[in-house]
Amino acid sequence: MSQGHKSAEIESRSPRLLAYEAQKPFVSGPVHFVEWATVVAMLEAIAVPKGSRILDIGCGGGWTSLFLAEAGYSVTGYDLVPSNIELARRRADRWHHDVRFEVADMEDLPDGEAADAALVFEALHHSTRHRAALSAIRRRLREDGWLLLAEPTWLHRISPGAFAARRNLGWVERGFTARGLRRDLHDAGFREPRRFFQPTRPYERRWRGLAWQVVQLAAANAWVAPGGHLWLAAQRDRTPAG
Repeated sequence: MSQGHKSAEIESRSPRLLAYEAQKPFVSGPVHFVEWATVVAMLEAIAVPKGSRILDIGCGGGWTSLFLAEAGYSVTGYDLVPSNIELARRRADRWHHDVRFEVADMEDLPDGEAADAALVFEALHHSTRHRAALSAIRRRLREDGWLLLAEPTWLHRISPGAFAARRNLGWVERGFTARGLRRDLHDAGFREPRRFFQPTRPYERRWRGLAWQVVQLAAANAWVAPGGHLWLAAQRDRTPAG
């Protein structure tokens, strides 16, 4: 992302907001658990064993990092915003998890031991230089290491929430197509990715709820669904990136 947008993201996280969020549970509502179930399914499908080193890129307040640690992985979380890292560290202490958190730009990650996998959950779409970020992540993975992506579709570009964030906070709010992300991953030195699909939320009204879930699942499978993610897992290619 540009320097102006990076500064806007950093400055929008006030100490008062940090103190407030530190007292809240690190997950809120069923959507986080549905998203986490998708991450678990992906990790199992690509056979990343427990104990593996995973980088959580753009970790925010650390809820994905803490879930990864709870699942038995060795986790390092990176985020551009210092107050996000402070919040993540507080949460790790509160929930007694040994997770390392560092301030870092995903477009220019620090050197370190090669990781077995990396997770980027709803972070790449805040960057104006996402191809540079993908290349930086590749450099931190071992041979045949995996990158897991969960990013909003192109519908996010025109969503009211994204519009408000751009206008009020100055954030970059983008969206992706599956074809575009596949191309960017290939150019960054990853093999053809595997695509996954997120399950739906729990529902109460039996037939109306079922009908809406079917519509969402069918739309996500055939095209795109509002509020849905693109879930991709791509393995680092052994050949140098082009």
